[in-house]
Amino acid sequence: MGLEGDDAPPEHLHDHENEKFQHPWVVEMFRRGFSFNGNERSQLFLGAGDGTFLTYSGLSGADTPLDGRALLAVDFDDDLDLDLFAHNIQRERHNLYRNQINTPGRATKVRLLATSGSYEAIGAKVELVLGGRRLTQVMTRGAGYASCQPPELLFGFGSEPSGELVVSWPGGGRESFGQVKPGTRWLLEQGLGKPKAIEPQTHPLPEPRPAGLRIAVGEKLPAFTVEGADGERLVFDPSLIEPGGILHLNLWASYCRPCVEELPLLEALHRRDGHQVLGISLDGDEARETALAQLKAAHVGYPNAFLMVDDEEAGEQVDAFLDLFRLVLPTTLEIDSDGTLLSVHQGRIDQKR
Repeated sequence: MGLEGDDAPPEHLHDHENEKFQHPWVVEMFRRGFSFNGNERSQLFLGAGDGTFLTYSGLSGADTPLDGRALLAVDFDDDLDLDLFAHNIQRERHNLYRNQINTPGRATKVRLLATSGSYEAIGAKVELVLGGRRLTQVMTRGAGYASCQPPELLFGFGSEPSGELVVSWPGGGRESFGQVKPGTRWLLEQGLGKPKAIEPQTHPLPEPRPAGLRIAVGEKLPAFTVEGADGERLVFDPSLIEPGGILHLNLWASYCRPCVEELPLLEALHRRDGHQVLGISLDGDEARETALAQLKAAHVGYPNAFLMVDDEEAGEQVDAFLDLFRLVLPTTLEIDSDGTLLSVHQGRIDQKR
């Protein structure tokens, strides 16, 4: 039974419904950056070893407000601890969190090879017997909403020197693979009763960028649009910086006390040969008069402008190099005359700088 008249879907939906249908209010929420979860931040909890959990949400930087929808727990760098990869619905962002908390090498990694049924042994129960304790995991490929896990399991040893690996295979049968030590990787093949060693393939993950930045030192800053105190739109192009000098791009806001305290220090820096300062305020329309008054009180002579985050085009330009959800204020970017980012300073600058 089809739809006719006013109830019929638009013509273009008949051929590509999954690709092209987006309800207008969904589109508008994305455009304005509104949250589907009421701005609830993601949470990260770590087991304390006694049945309780500790929150590491803010300390780890995992407390993003970007509406998480899928999570992968994978040892991406093969250093025998689980890292996290999160997919967020808001702004279609992804986050990779490198694990630097667990004691290096105090775990073993296990892959399975079944000789009957699914070769990945989906549904198998794997145990690591440590003294009087049993750590048990089930081999699955799906875990959580819209998530898929790799066909491997990771077991920590704590302070134990070794443990016994035991597999209960999906088709029946329980098989011991003997004692293993931490710092190892094993393939457990059904029926062999002896683990096969897997060579490590460690590869370090890239160092995280400073909080709130999407570009790294050595990369070029893109051009972006700002608004002057008079309301005029201006395009700031870092590649047009005066040759031979260094530009200090200072990101600040009137509500940030360290930002206001460093205004005189930035003015002194601006007066030094070979140095220029450009202030970019994150203040919205309602706070711009306050920001301008603070600049006047500090006798600031270097140029200042305002970010245009509510403007769709300008917002996308800023989004290419800044993550305003995580940006530390104040942040000062040192940029050379071809627009290359030389260094990043977060927090109030030193008077001797």
